[in-house]
Amino acid sequence: MLNYLRKKISYDNPFRLLWHRLKGVTAATLYGFPGKKMVVIGVTGTNGKTTTTHMIEHILRSVGKKVAMISTSDFSINGKMSPNLSKKTTLSPFKTQAFLKKCLKHKIDYAVIEASSHALHQSRLWGIPFSISVITNITHEHLDYHGTMEKYAEAKKILFRNVSGNCRRKDPEFLKEIPHQKAFVLNTSDQFYEKFKEVHCPVNIDYGLDRGDLRARDITYSKHGSKFAVKYHGQTVGINLPLPGSYNVENALAATGAALACKLNLEAIARALNTFKGVGGRMERIKSPKGFEVIIDFALTPDALEKLYSILRKTTEGRLIGLIGSCGDRDKEKRPKMGEIVASYCDVTIITDEESYTENSKVIMEAVLEGAKKVKKMGEALKLIEDRYEAMEHAIKHAKSGDVIVVTGMGSFQTRTMNNGPIPWDERKIAREIINRYA
Repeated sequence: MLNYLRKKISYDNPFRLLWHRLKGVTAATLYGFPGKKMVVIGVTGTNGKTTTTHMIEHILRSVGKKVAMISTSDFSINGKMSPNLSKKTTLSPFKTQAFLKKCLKHKIDYAVIEASSHALHQSRLWGIPFSISVITNITHEHLDYHGTMEKYAEAKKILFRNVSGNCRRKDPEFLKEIPHQKAFVLNTSDQFYEKFKEVHCPVNIDYGLDRGDLRARDITYSKHGSKFAVKYHGQTVGINLPLPGSYNVENALAATGAALACKLNLEAIARALNTFKGVGGRMERIKSPKGFEVIIDFALTPDALEKLYSILRKTTEGRLIGLIGSCGDRDKEKRPKMGEIVASYCDVTIITDEESYTENSKVIMEAVLEGAKKVKKMGEALKLIEDRYEAMEHAIKHAKSGDVIVVTGMGSFQTRTMNNGPIPWDERKIAREIINRYA
C-alpha cells in the first residue's frame, strides 16, 4: 500500500515534502542538533562522491584530526569503519542525527557526509549546518525522481544554499578553535558550474584539470595509479595517487579543496593522498592465478561507465569483458545507453540481472540489451545470461591471461534486492570463490 501511494503521489507534492520536512525537523530537535557542535563537510554529485568522501576523511585523519564519515559504502568514527548496509547514500534523518550524536561522545571535530539529491530534496539533512560543500559533477541520473537535469541540479544546490545561509551566522566559540572556513568546492568542468557560482559564498575553491585556482598539471596515468602536480595560488606539490584515471584525479582535487578549506597545507594533503588505497568495490581488482583480473566497480550511470571503460580499454592487454545490468525502480531512460557504452568498449559484453526491486528483471535486461545491440550482434561478443552468478561464472571460466573482466553495479553491497526482497550477495566474495574453483 505504501509503495502504491509513493508511485501515485508526485515527489514534488507539497504535502509529501511537508511530511519529509517534519521528519527532518523532528529528528534534529530530538537529538539536540548535534551537527552544530562540529565542522560538517558535505559532498554531493552524481559520480565520485564516495571516493571523494573517503579521501577527505583519510586526509583529515592522517594529520591527526578527529573525524567521522557517512558514505554509501561505509561509516567511520576516528578510523573505525563499519559497512553501510542500508544501500542508501544518505540515511534517514533519525539515523543521521543519531550518528552525529554518537560522534559527540567521541569528541569528533569534523564530520564528512555524502549527500544524495534525494536526501537534500527530502530534508533528511535539515538542521545540519554545513560549513563546506563539495560537488564532484552532475550527469544523467535519477531523472525518474527529479524529472529534468535542471531540477536534479537544483536539488544538489540545496547543500550549497545551506552553507550560504551558514555564512551569515557566526560560529560558536568552541567551533572557532577547529581550523576551517566556510567554503564551496566547485568543479570548473561541470556543466552546471556557472549555476552553482550564483549561490553566494565568500570563499570558492574552484578546481579542474583545465581551469580553476586548484589544478592538476603534468598528469601521467598507469594501470594502477596517477602522477600529477597540484597547483594552488602559486604553490606546487607532486602527488602519486594509487588510483588510475582522470576522474580519480578530479576526486583528489575535490578532496584537496575541502582539506584546504580546513586550513591544511598542500604538502600534508599530498602525503595523505599518496597513501590513499581507494574504496572497496570501487575499481577493486581481484587477480586470478591464471593471469586475468576481475574488477568490481559501482558504476551506475552512463558517465561513470564511459570513464571507467575508457581507462580500462587503454590498459587491458587481452580481452575486455564487461558484465552489465541495471537497477529496478530507478531511472529507466539510461538503460539502453549503458548497454551501448559497455558494448562499444568491450570485446565481450554480457547482459545480466542486477537488482530488480519491484520491476520485471527481464524487461530491465532487454532495455540494456537494446542499447548493446546498436554496437554488437548476439553471439560470442554479446550474450544475455540472466542469472548474475552464472554470468560471472561464464566470464571467469572462459577468461585467459591478460583479460580483464569488469562487473559493475553492485560494488561493495552485501545484498541484492529482488522481487521477493533482499538476498545475500557479496560480489567480491563471489568473484574470488569462482576464481578459486577454476584456478
